[in-house]
Amino acid sequence: MRASRKIHRAILAVAACVLLFGASERVARADATGACSASESSGEYCVGASRREITPASPVYLGGYGFGPVRRSTGVRSPIYARAIAISRGGQTVVFCAIDTQGHFLAYQGDDAPYGSADIRRRVSKDAGIPERAIIIGSVHDHSGPDDIGVWGGVPPEYLSFVADQTVAAIESAIRNQRPASLYSGEIDTAQSHLLRSILPGYPLDTKLRVLFAKGSDGAPFATLINFSAHVTALGKDNTMISPDWPAAAIQAVEKGNPDSTALVMVASVGRTQPDLKAIGARGPSAAESYGATVAKLTFVAEALAVKIDGPIATAETILEEPSDNPVLAGLMTNGKPGVDRVMRSNREPYTADNNSKIRTPVGAVRIGKLFFAAVPGESFPETQLAIEARVAAQGHYLFSLAEDHLGYDPPPYEVGMVEYVSPLDEGLFIINPHFGTDVTRTLLGQARDLGFPVSDTSYTGDEGRQSRGLLDSAEGTIGSVEEPLVRRLILLTLWLGYDRFH
Repeated sequence: MRASRKIHRAILAVAACVLLFGASERVARADATGACSASESSGEYCVGASRREITPASPVYLGGYGFGPVRRSTGVRSPIYARAIAISRGGQTVVFCAIDTQGHFLAYQGDDAPYGSADIRRRVSKDAGIPERAIIIGSVHDHSGPDDIGVWGGVPPEYLSFVADQTVAAIESAIRNQRPASLYSGEIDTAQSHLLRSILPGYPLDTKLRVLFAKGSDGAPFATLINFSAHVTALGKDNTMISPDWPAAAIQAVEKGNPDSTALVMVASVGRTQPDLKAIGARGPSAAESYGATVAKLTFVAEALAVKIDGPIATAETILEEPSDNPVLAGLMTNGKPGVDRVMRSNREPYTADNNSKIRTPVGAVRIGKLFFAAVPGESFPETQLAIEARVAAQGHYLFSLAEDHLGYDPPPYEVGMVEYVSPLDEGLFIINPHFGTDVTRTLLGQARDLGFPVSDTSYTGDEGRQSRGLLDSAEGTIGSVEEPLVRRLILLTLWLGYDRFH
C-alpha cells in the first residue's frame, strides 16, 4: 500500500511538472510565428524588439539593501521597463526578455497569483504558439527597482499583475514586429577598463562584455542585447528614486547611436561581482550615468568586432529539484511577514517538493547558430561562466543570471564558506544549498552537449580551477567553523525580532 501511494504521488508530481513547467523533452525546436519568415538557407533571421513601461504609479519598496522595509521609493528618476527581443528562423523562435526589477520569481505565493515567470511564459506560449522553454525572462537585478521578492518590504499584488501584463505585452509585440535581419555577435574584455570588482579579493571575475544585435536591410542595428556582469548598484543604498541605474544610461547611449532601435541589458555572472566605481571617479547619479556611458562605449567597440551569425535555433530546459538546506531562507518563505520580510516565492507543488524541503526550478539553454546561451535561475557566480567557456566549443558564450527565477546565489562548493561567513554582504542568507552551483553548471554543460556543441567534459565538481590561497583560506575556514553553530541561530533570532542586520 505504501509503495502504491509513493508511485501515485510520483505520477502526480510528474504530471504537475509537465502541466506547469511545460513538456519534459530536453531539446526541441520552437514554432515559427509572425508574418516574417527566414529559412536556414537565407542566412537571415526574423528579429523584433519591443518594450513596455513598468514604472509603479505609487511608492513601493525598493529591493537589494538592508533587510525588511527600509527603502520606500520617494519618486522616479527614470522610467523602468520590460524589454524583449524575439529571434526566429525556419519555424523556430526564441525570446530574450529583461525586466527592471530587483528580481522576479518563477511563481508567487497565494491562491490566485498568476504573476510569475512561469505564468508569463504560459500566456505567451498560448498566444504566440511557441514553447515555454523558448522564452527566457530575466530580471536586471536593479537595486533601485521594485522589490518583487518580498524580503525588503515587497510590492502589492496589483503591481505584480501589472508587471506580468506588461511583460507579456512586450514579448508579444516583439514577436509580432519581427522583420528580416542579419544577426551579429561580438565581445570585448573590459579588464583594462577596471569596471568590475569582486567582494572577495582573489577570486575570478567574468570581465567580458558580450553584445548580440540585429541589422535590418538598411544595414543599421535596430535590436541590441548587452550581456555584462556588473551588479546594478551604481546608485547605491542611499538612493530612493526608482531608476534602472546604470543600464538606463547604457541603453540610452546605444539607442541614440542607433536611431529607431531598441536595446536591453541582461546581466551575466553578477554573483560576487560589483561595479568598480573607482574607475568612474564618481558616486550616486553621476556614477550611474558615467558607468552606463562607459558600458555603451564598450558595446560599440564589441559591435565593431562582431561576426555574423548563421545557423538554426534550438532550446533545452531541465527542471532541477534542489534541497532547501538554508534554514534562514526556508524560514523567510514560511514565517516571514508579508509586506515586511516574506520571501514570496511559491511554496506549493510543482514549484516545491517533499513538504517544501526541496525547490524545483528550470535551468535553460539556447542555441542560435554557434552561439550558446545559458539561463541560470539565480545570481550566477563567475565560475559557471568560466567553466562553460572552457568546456563548450561555441562561437560565443552568453549567460543570463536571474533567468525565470531568483534562487539566491550559486557559488562553487569551495567558495560557499567564504561567501557565507566572510562576505560583507548578504550572500549567506540566499544560498539554498552548497551544491546548487555545481548542479546548475553540470546541467548547462549537459544541455550544451544535447544542443550539438562539442563539450570536453560534463563531470563538473566545482573544484576545478580552484587556486589555493594559503593562509587566507585557512583563516576564512576557521572563521566559518566558529561562526557556523552560533551565527546562523543569531541571524534567525534577529530576523524574527525585526532587526536590520545589513543596513
